[in-house]
Amino acid sequence: MSSSIFRISLFILMFSQLQFPLFFSGYVNIYEEAYSKCSASFSCGIFTGIGYPFWRNDQPDYCGHPGFRLDCQGDRATIDINSQKYDIIEIYHDTQVLKIAKTDFMLNIYPVSFINSILEFNLFEYTFSDQNASLLYNCDHLTEDHQPRLQEFTCPINNRSSNCYFAAPAISSNDEFSSRCKISLLIPVLALAVEGFTIHSWSIDQVIKEGFEVKWIIDHGPCNDCLISGGKCGYNRIINDFTCFCPYQPSPRTCSRTQPPANSATANPSTAPGDITFGYISLQPKPIRLGDMEKQ
Repeated sequence: MSSSIFRISLFILMFSQLQFPLFFSGYVNIYEEAYSKCSASFSCGIFTGIGYPFWRNDQPDYCGHPGFRLDCQGDRATIDINSQKYDIIEIYHDTQVLKIAKTDFMLNIYPVSFINSILEFNLFEYTFSDQNASLLYNCDHLTEDHQPRLQEFTCPINNRSSNCYFAAPAISSNDEFSSRCKISLLIPVLALAVEGFTIHSWSIDQVIKEGFEVKWIIDHGPCNDCLISGGKCGYNRIINDFTCFCPYQPSPRTCSRTQPPANSATANPSTAPGDITFGYISLQPKPIRLGDMEKQ
C-alpha cells in the first residue's frame, strides 16, 4: 500500500516539475503562432482593408468566422453562401454590406444548375436596396400580348435552343407566365437595376451583373475591443464563438498588457483555436499517464 502511495507521489512530483513548463510553453507558442498568422486586415482580389469576420482561403480557419471564408484568385474575390458561390462586387465595411452576384450568372444567364439564391439568414440578410426578379426557362412561346413585363432571350436547354424570359419585378409562381415555363427561378437584384431595365432599356446581363446587397449580421463590437487592446480577431471552433488572439494567450474579448509567466496556469483552454484539447495541440508530445507508468 505504502509502495503505491510512494509511486503516485513520485509521479505527481515528476509531472509538476517536468510536464507543466512544457505544457504551458507549448500552449503559449501556439497562440503566438495564431497571433502572427491572423491579420488585423488583409487584401483579397481588388479589395483591401478586409478584416474579421472574413478570412482568406490561405489562412488558418481560426482566423475568421466559418461562414465568411473568401477565395482570392487574382483580381477576383468570391464567397460561398449556403453552398452557392458568389462574386464580390463591393465591400462596404462601415455598413457591413456586401454587394455580390452569383458566379454562374457572371458567366452566362443560363446556369448549369437551376437553384434559387437562398441566404444563410443567421449570417446575412437582404437590404432595402434589393428586389426580386424572375428567370423563366424552357417556355412555350408567348405572344406580344403576354410580354409587356418580359424580355425574351434564347438559351440552350438540353443542347437545343429554348425560349427563355426575364421579368423584373418578379412574377408569382402562380402567374400564367410561370405556368408556361418548365423552370422558374427567383433571383435578387438591385431595385436601381430594375429601374434601369424598365425605364432605361438595360440589358438582362446588366441587371444581373449589377448583383444585389446582403448585410452581414455578425456583431463587430468584440473584434473592435480586441483590436484596440492590441489583439487579433479570430474564431474558436470548439465553443463556436469569437476569440481574441494575443501575443501570449487568448482572451474572450481583449488582451492583457502583461505577459503571463511560462509556468503559470493563466491560459484558458476553452478559448483554443483549431485542434486543441485541454490546452494541448495535436502536434504536442502527450504527457505520461499514470496507467502508462504502471505498465512500465
